[in-house]
Amino acid sequence: MLKSIFRITTLIIIVSLFSACKKNWNELGSQLIDQGALIIISFDTLEIKTSIHIEDSLSSLNTATSYLGSIYETDFGLSNASIYSEFRIPSSEVVFGEDAIADSMILSLKINSYFGDTRSTLNINVHEMLEQISTSETDSLGEESTITFYSSQDFEIDNISLATVTYTGEPTSNTSINIALTNDLAQSFLDASSENFIDNTAFQEFFKGLYITCEQIGDGGVLYELDLLNELSKISLHYHNSVSDSLIYDFQINSNADKMTRWSHDYSSTNIEALLEEESIDIGYIQGGAGLRTYLTLPSLASLKDSNYVIHKAELSIPYFFSENDSLFSIPNKLGLAAVNSEGKLELLTEDQNVQGASYFDGNANELDQTYTFNIARYIHKVIAEGYTNKLALYLPTSVLNPERVLLSNGTENSISLKLLVSEQ
Repeated sequence: MLKSIFRITTLIIIVSLFSACKKNWNELGSQLIDQGALIIISFDTLEIKTSIHIEDSLSSLNTATSYLGSIYETDFGLSNASIYSEFRIPSSEVVFGEDAIADSMILSLKINSYFGDTRSTLNINVHEMLEQISTSETDSLGEESTITFYSSQDFEIDNISLATVTYTGEPTSNTSINIALTNDLAQSFLDASSENFIDNTAFQEFFKGLYITCEQIGDGGVLYELDLLNELSKISLHYHNSVSDSLIYDFQINSNADKMTRWSHDYSSTNIEALLEEESIDIGYIQGGAGLRTYLTLPSLASLKDSNYVIHKAELSIPYFFSENDSLFSIPNKLGLAAVNSEGKLELLTEDQNVQGASYFDGNANELDQTYTFNIARYIHKVIAEGYTNKLALYLPTSVLNPERVLLSNGTENSISLKLLVSEQ
């Protein structure tokens, strides 16, 4: 499966008329010169090395939506999404009344969308959090600093389950996952001191929140995208007291309640773990949910430094292919591309992406050609003129909010290519 290391050959320079180009190459001043003088430098015969890397340092704290579920497929293995969430009281000094008795306690989670097969059954477990999601800390000098939580963060939880339920359902616009929590938890709220409900600071000390997770399943599966800020997402405490029956008190997940998706991936049943050690492979893996990136190492462009070429366009073409599971697990409509610096950090291709604009930069999937294409002329100029890094990272934008994935082809018959359109000064 591993790609054989090609012997670096000399650059093939193909002189071509402007009209013979497959795409519209009139970028960066090429429309101002004699089109017959344009030269295409093709890197189709030179190896562009492909390697895969696990994403890191991605924060899923307080994102617009959250994910809950579990999926498994042959190529990408097992992916689980769990949720840590705080809750808030809507008013201060809550009073439940004399002799309050719990009838039930329902956790509701509003479904916004889904990824996968909704015919799959999820085994959902709920636990009480024993640790707060504290987003700031104060040192011994009284200086306050912000704490960053990443998608792999864990918090201490109570091992006693508050609920274990199975869920299967086709989401509609008003669908919620409803989970009955234990009456012991409900009654503990009613029996607690009123001081715990004076305000949300006191309530958070009393009740840290919930951890909602799913057990491992077989092939297929589904990830539900949840809108926790929707009014339907809440804990509803149903109770009665000495005065009234059928009382309800709602604990909300509002904008002041911290929450995060805890993403986890298990690649042990796939080829991925072995491929992570390789510098050059013939398949690239892109996976959302803080999963996988693909790195590209371009061939050396040093020979062009003193060539007096003016680069008008640099087109990076990345083939992808469909797998048998794509009918359930969709591929991304768009990929991101960034430079990888000497410290392994990503740097945006600002001049191509922002100065030239998103439509020029591209990165969209072309279903007809089955390729993702990027235009990176300014980046290539920087590599040639300044010796800038020739390593690039392909990734899924807003990965913590998008579980889509795709396989990229870099084999001998269908490989990643770089074409430069240049003219001589």
